[in-house]
Amino acid sequence: MPFQRWDISPSRDKIAELASVIAEHKQTKVFVLCHNNPDPDTLASAYGFSYLLQKKYNAKCLIGYGGALTRAENKAMVNRLRIPVNRVDRKDLTAHKLIALIDAQPLTGNNLMMSKSKRPFVVIDHHPLRRASQKALFYDIRPNCGATSTIITEYLVAAELTPPKSVANALFYGIKTDTNSLIRSCRKPDQQAFNYLASISNPRVIGAIEKPPLPLSYFADLQRGLANTIIFRDVACSFIGKVKTDSIIPELADILLRLEGVKWSLCFGQFDEMMAISLRSKSRTQRAGLILRRLVGKTGSAGGHREMAGGQIPMRIMDEQQKTALPSKLIARLLKLLKRENSNSKPLVRND
Repeated sequence: MPFQRWDISPSRDKIAELASVIAEHKQTKVFVLCHNNPDPDTLASAYGFSYLLQKKYNAKCLIGYGGALTRAENKAMVNRLRIPVNRVDRKDLTAHKLIALIDAQPLTGNNLMMSKSKRPFVVIDHHPLRRASQKALFYDIRPNCGATSTIITEYLVAAELTPPKSVANALFYGIKTDTNSLIRSCRKPDQQAFNYLASISNPRVIGAIEKPPLPLSYFADLQRGLANTIIFRDVACSFIGKVKTDSIIPELADILLRLEGVKWSLCFGQFDEMMAISLRSKSRTQRAGLILRRLVGKTGSAGGHREMAGGQIPMRIMDEQQKTALPSKLIARLLKLLKRENSNSKPLVRND
């Protein structure tokens, strides 16, 4: 078996713990909540966890997310794998007693669980532990995993359930995207889960999800982002401006980090009334998640890992002058945090 040397004992213990918690709420429907603007890892994890609850515990589930499903690959994933997920708002949460927050944690600003009075039923995530998560009846936080899909895959193996093709494809793609094909924030559990899922997933389906048709606006935003990129020694910064979809922001941050000599990339843009921000890093001494939280401060929310982080700053209450000044302030603040404030600047694209 591909997981003979795969230590899933922690997941076996968690499955037993989950069973006892579920047993006390057998007749209640579980609302499985993704983070806002869901990516493949949260979609896959929610889908896999919902499958586990239904098959192992005969529990009824609903899957939802706040924000918007904008990236072409994510839409293709939902449509191709027929993931039963719907957009919801905070009012929808009030109708559900049991909320399972997946690939996110309460009071972080990237999901609908923003009330201190509303305690989640379940929290499963691979980001650093937040205090509010410990109030859940069941929580499993594993920063040593590169993807929450890895945790859910271990749950299924521990529960002696073989995921159907659709769930296996989703979990495989979730791990692949969050670890950048096992080269970013990847640990042994991710490799084990990835190899296990590779044997039961469909590469043709994964390929079709990874390369969906892209709208013309995607390329217009990409062109503008590259044209607006400024390099400060080993830091590449790009303010795209107003974007029709915020999916281009993390994608451009990934692209800029591939620039020769670049160790940090910051990309941000205005999406609706929000400044969406992505930070990427090759640093061995500083964590992108911590730097971005300091960059955003109390004006917004942020989180992430050593190599990658995402955040947002609400702009609804800002006047036009504040909105105009925000991009230059963010860049200046980042350079100061990285001790690059005296670095010379040069544009990525020259217009001469």
